[in-house]
Amino acid sequence: MKHFFTFLSVVVLFAVYIPSAMAYDFSSVAPSGQTLYYNIVDGKAEVTYQNTASPGYTNLTGSLTIPSSVTYNGTTYSVTSIGFVAFTNCSGLTSVTIPNSVTSSRNNCNAIIESSTNTLILGCVNTVIPNSVTSIGYYAFYDCSGLTSVTIPNSVTSIGYSAFERCTGLTSVTIGNSVTSIGSYAFRNCSGLTSVTIPNSVTSIGEYAFRGCSGLESIVVDAGNSVYDSRNNCNAIIESSTNTLILGCVNTVI
Repeated sequence: MKHFFTFLSVVVLFAVYIPSAMAYDFSSVAPSGQTLYYNIVDGKAEVTYQNTASPGYTNLTGSLTIPSSVTYNGTTYSVTSIGFVAFTNCSGLTSVTIPNSVTSSRNNCNAIIESSTNTLILGCVNTVIPNSVTSIGYYAFYDCSGLTSVTIPNSVTSIGYSAFERCTGLTSVTIGNSVTSIGSYAFRNCSGLTSVTIPNSVTSIGEYAFRGCSGLESIVVDAGNSVYDSRNNCNAIIESSTNTLILGCVNTVI
């Protein structure tokens, strides 16, 4: 077993965009005494969210230990994954111990990484994104208001939906030059963000990716980008093929 990191209450509040129905196959009491919910996926157990009608994990508190296996209806399943928004509303959690059957901490990066896909699925204010990570998952840093800066390494090719949404303390972000897509709402309501540089590798920016970034003063698209530009130092992102301004800031000159 590996002890990962102490959770801040703001790290995992993902409730805003949760699908309307989140079913689970069974529940089981964890070694630390809390009830967890699981789906059976390809013969393995995946930790999941309870449902939206009765928000799961609202009262999940203290130190949680996720087991390496669980038994249901006489069958023992290895716990190998943590599902999308699995720890929604767990504002009372102080720490989580995750079995080696799920992920590894990779150089003490202070994050949860899905090993099979190299996707960072949960980060915190002390996360250092390893160079082995190829994507930042949905809601990975959602509402992590204590996060002040982030460097996305060149190994990352995609930034997921709402990955950094509501990180209000974020003032600096460096986007690696291998990122090709920035998901919808990826940096929405990052009101502390003052500047953003889009590398020439980016070919897709989702809707509202920077909506509510009220502190933006500088926007630059690197020269050579085939889809977007910030011509004439306009402090904006323009879709080159349609001459459409898709993101402006307080200093934009149209």
